Amino acid sequence: MNRFTLLFVGLFFSLTSVIGQNIYNLEFFTQETTPFTLFINGIQQHASPTMNIRVEGFIQPVLKMRMEFADEIKPISKTLYMPEESSEISYRVKNTKKGFKVRFFSSTPIELAPAIIIRPDVIVVPYATKPVISQTTTTTTIGNSSGVNVGINSNNINVSVNIGGTGGVYQETTTTTTIGNSGSNVYVMEGYDGSIGCDWPISTSDFTEAKRTIKSKAFDDTRMGIAKQIIQSNCMFSDQVRDLVNLMGFDDTKLELAKFAYRYTYDIGNYFKVSQALVFESSVDELNEYIANFGW
Repeated sequence: MNRFTLLFVGLFFSLTSVIGQNIYNLEFFTQETTPFTLFINGIQQHASPTMNIRVEGFIQPVLKMRMEFADEIKPISKTLYMPEESSEISYRVKNTKKGFKVRFFSSTPIELAPAIIIRPDVIVVPYATKPVISQTTTTTTIGNSSGVNVGINSNNINVSVNIGGTGGVYQETTTTTTIGNSGSNVYVMEGYDGSIGCDWPISTSDFTEAKRTIKSKAFDDTRMGIAKQIIQSNCMFSDQVRDLVNLMGFDDTKLELAKFAYRYTYDIGNYFKVSQALVFESSVDELNEYIANFGW
């Protein structure tokens, strides 16, 4: 196979991998609970609680969701695996003998799905990779004035009332804004403000035990298999990924694990550290290219 043919084949697979990327539109709804707030991969997806939300444009093969409710219902956490084709997928909250659970409801390939009818009871949002929450600020002041004053605009409501024209004045200002925030379910790494790939990294003690388990195995294939299992079910720091990659004996297995772990890493902005565990410059270049073309 000549150089031109190799280049053509590589280009073909690169294009088909991009064109063939799956897209998922996800609906979560409840008819048995109070409104909920949905987190996907640790990221809050909407500003206010709802009973039905449609998240459009999710492209990852694995989804870790958390649903928090407006009352005392215990939050629901679940890992969902996406089908091998672009789909419209619905999930509902079901009351079971073991409490409320998120259950699969229906799935349709996107090209066969009926047109979406927007309903006022459904919140439709694009998949968010940065948290979205609602913050309300209320300011109360007391002063002297007379008469009644009411002001309303799109962002706040101001009310001033003077009883009898001579007493104190009660004035309240309420402002509601939608802001980005780390949220209570997302780890905050001191000094780091870059992109994140997962919500809450593995604890130091658990990681130490995981590393000890991997290191105890004699063969690279065995170490690789265990490392992938641990990484896939947890969230890692870039430093931790580098340490696991260093446990592999050959550069090709190091590179394979470095690529695999990227989607399960918290501080992906620091992923350059993982290249420190690679021996050959060609492996470093291949990892950098993989990250540059990675699609969430």
